[in-house]
Amino acid sequence: MSDDRDADLFEAGLLLLAGTRWLRHPDGGRAPDAWAVVGEHAGTGLRAEFATEPAAARFADVMRAVPDARCWMRCRVAGIRRQYETFTVEVDSVEPLIVVGRLHGEWSRNVGLLLGDGAADEPALRMRAAAVWRSALLTAAPRVSPAGLRLRSRDRSLMRLLLRAAQVLGVPCQARTGQGTQTIHASGRGVSALLSTIRSE
Repeated sequence: MSDDRDADLFEAGLLLLAGTRWLRHPDGGRAPDAWAVVGEHAGTGLRAEFATEPAAARFADVMRAVPDARCWMRCRVAGIRRQYETFTVEVDSVEPLIVVGRLHGEWSRNVGLLLGDGAADEPALRMRAAAVWRSALLTAAPRVSPAGLRLRSRDRSLMRLLLRAAQVLGVPCQARTGQGTQTIHASGRGVSALLSTIRSE
């Protein structure tokens, strides 16, 4: 398997987590492990829901790295007083749990590479760092202003990964914690460097 395909599988895993993170267990509690949630629901079909069409389209695109997996994207308008669109990507596969296992495996392996648990050459590491930021920029509703770029998340593991990915890309970032969330802030040329990851698909 080519390195490009490995990177696509990693990015597909990142986007799948972003699209299923808020699914709940039958008892109503939040799942502590998003991959457990994905596995529980994969038996009835693999799907991910996004707030924007670019995020859904990117997920469908990188899922092409999975053999025998086909994707369909549909848009739904929800809300009563305030309407909004959601974009769902349905993944058709003979063995959805095998697909989840493959994405989980690549996600785990590449997170290990980025966080220093394995050796990787520089281009491969930068490719994966760009995938981390691209997936976050497409799904986490970042704010871009003259003061810089701000991205918030309640997921501490994701924030740790984003900080490391920014370091690999040579972008200085500051992290702040407050009211249960963490915020990453980049300014100056770093903003352009991070935004360029979207254009480097």
